[in-house]
Amino acid sequence: MNESLFTNTLAFEFPKEPKIFYFSRKDRKGVSLTKLSHQLFPCNIKEIFPDISNADTIYTSFDRKLEGFQSLSVNFSKENFAFVKRFYNREIKHYFTTKNILVEPTFIKDNQIWLRSTDATTKKIKDCVVYDRFTIKVNYNHFFNTPEIVLSYDRQAKVYKKSVATFLAEVDNSNDNPFEETFSASLNPADLLVKVIYVSHYGDNNAHQKMQVTKFNRLKEWMEKGEPVDYNSVYPIINNRLGAFLGHDAEEEENENPYIKKNRYTKYLSKIFGFKNKYLTANEFKDIIPVLDNFTPVQPGKTSPDSKKLIFGKNKTDMIPQRGVNNGPFKQPRHGNIQMFFIVPKEHVGNTNDLSNYLRKGYKIFGGLFKYIDVPVSLAPKSFNLAFENLENPLFEIEEKLDNQDFTGAKYLAIYLTPIGKHTKAIEQRNVYYKVKEALLKRNISSQCIETDKMLTVLKSDAEKGKDAFAYTLQNIAIAINAKLGGTPWKIAVPEYRELIIGVGAFKHSDTNIQYIGSAFSFDNTGAFNSFEYFHKDELKELVGSIESAIVDYRSTIANLERLVIHYYKDMREDEVEIIENMLYNIGVDVPVFVVTINKTESEDIVVFDDDFVEKMPYSGRYINLGNNTYLLCNNTRYSDNNTRSIEGYPFPVKLKIKCHSDSSLLTTPTINGLIDQVYQFSRIYWKSVKQQNLPVTIKYPEMVAQIAPHFTTGSIPSNIGKDNLWFL
Repeated sequence: MNESLFTNTLAFEFPKEPKIFYFSRKDRKGVSLTKLSHQLFPCNIKEIFPDISNADTIYTSFDRKLEGFQSLSVNFSKENFAFVKRFYNREIKHYFTTKNILVEPTFIKDNQIWLRSTDATTKKIKDCVVYDRFTIKVNYNHFFNTPEIVLSYDRQAKVYKKSVATFLAEVDNSNDNPFEETFSASLNPADLLVKVIYVSHYGDNNAHQKMQVTKFNRLKEWMEKGEPVDYNSVYPIINNRLGAFLGHDAEEEENENPYIKKNRYTKYLSKIFGFKNKYLTANEFKDIIPVLDNFTPVQPGKTSPDSKKLIFGKNKTDMIPQRGVNNGPFKQPRHGNIQMFFIVPKEHVGNTNDLSNYLRKGYKIFGGLFKYIDVPVSLAPKSFNLAFENLENPLFEIEEKLDNQDFTGAKYLAIYLTPIGKHTKAIEQRNVYYKVKEALLKRNISSQCIETDKMLTVLKSDAEKGKDAFAYTLQNIAIAINAKLGGTPWKIAVPEYRELIIGVGAFKHSDTNIQYIGSAFSFDNTGAFNSFEYFHKDELKELVGSIESAIVDYRSTIANLERLVIHYYKDMREDEVEIIENMLYNIGVDVPVFVVTINKTESEDIVVFDDDFVEKMPYSGRYINLGNNTYLLCNNTRYSDNNTRSIEGYPFPVKLKIKCHSDSSLLTTPTINGLIDQVYQFSRIYWKSVKQQNLPVTIKYPEMVAQIAPHFTTGSIPSNIGKDNLWFL
């Protein structure tokens, strides 16, 4: 078993001699200066400004001598890294802009380089120019104790070939009726045309590569500043909403599960190798930053061999959920009398009869619900079923039917054949999809939604090609139903330990793009779900209250909690952890609190590759120490001990940052290894699919709730719904 791992980083050395920089306490009009807050001050700044405080700001021209500015000799050292990074960022931007290449800052002030795509495989999009985007991040590697450049390949950007002025004129001219409100009159263009670039020369024949003046901005901010905007020279960057209006398909990577089948590693690596060889290893760039020619080799750690083991029914163990579920569930649903009814489009009643038989009696390799739930599921009386007529909005028909039905006496399960998918482009229709789910939840009815068109497409393909793809869909449906009814499809094969794992997520809702939604899920160390709390905003008070509730509930069943582990999808500040620790003290819990911050490495970050594998993805369970208690964890289905199964997808690694604020000495190597193992294990108990995910459910589940609950009538979960079931799967 050979492997040769490296990261997308290029190491370099700081200059051995100090460099002279120039500073002033005052800004100067008409001169390009960089404003510095105290975090960016050189460590010896008091040599020239003895009375300076953290509340002050200063200005620098960096190495450009200006009259009236104070000179200071600055060492390029770790202590001055924040300042040095800002200097290098300016030099990098200058290097590319002098080549007439568009450079824009990321939200953390790194440089993003835009190059018109010349790749023959790039999909041609009508009336658009496609750009490859690369981010150059000056970083300090705390493991190797050396500076480095992180070169990442971001998603492509599409720029509309028609200016904002042309676009609005065409939309306006498409409606000749002066009494009918036009698109351009009813909608502020800034609401649709969010980001734009200014181009002085635009056209065919690679004019984008020859542009003399470029500017990137948010149109709304540009307009609000009162600056003049030449709408004939401003071109929209295509976002999902504008793309939908223009009839473009949404980007594949935007809407799909990050656990995608398409190999991103090989494409990503090809892009950054080409960029590195053309721009970063050139002598002209090395005069600025003397990077090494080759990416940085690394030695991985390994998760425990037993961390992949799962326990299914009959106490059978397996590391492949799709195989293990055939042994039945680890635990049955908590309900005995389960009755199933159907809500379907009237035109698909015949297909519903087939689906009912598949669920109860089986379909090819799918053995029926009983095999995966271990509890009989019977059909409700025919009067419970509804065949609705309004495909655009069946909500009224469904609620009328539900209001006239008695749902006492059994646990009811609704199978909803929806004509509206949850990923449909129209927000109004998405709202209908979720409000049907809400209507069922209010009546304490568990539901399983199946997109009708997708189901019929797969069944047709199975029939024509002799496949059994829908059997795997039914497997996913069965395990999700089991979990929604309070069962446990499988759990992690580890000894029980008196600890509580709480997953906390703070997510920006995709439709509102403003509101943060938070929730806290609690599990024991075997992955058994306890309960969850939900709150509207990313507010510390609600967060602490939800964690306190989880601990109180847990202690009512299991005493003597030994440690608390928090998986957090956002970097938790020290003051936040301190408030949590004070809460633990007040309720009498004297245990260590470990916080594991978990983030996707989608772009603008470090990725690890295996040069000895043709598809470049490292083995599952490998992790890289980045220093400062930060790690990259490879979480996929390329198993070193299982060469018979194909790889299910190519997710990038997740980044973990591990802290114990109360006592950092508790972060021993065995403890850190165990916490990494635990993140890995919790990605294997996702009960919406038999496929492993690259994010643990402690983070995945809060994100799912954050995408659903805001669509509900009150913007929150119905109060009658218990917080101890996974209704959102």
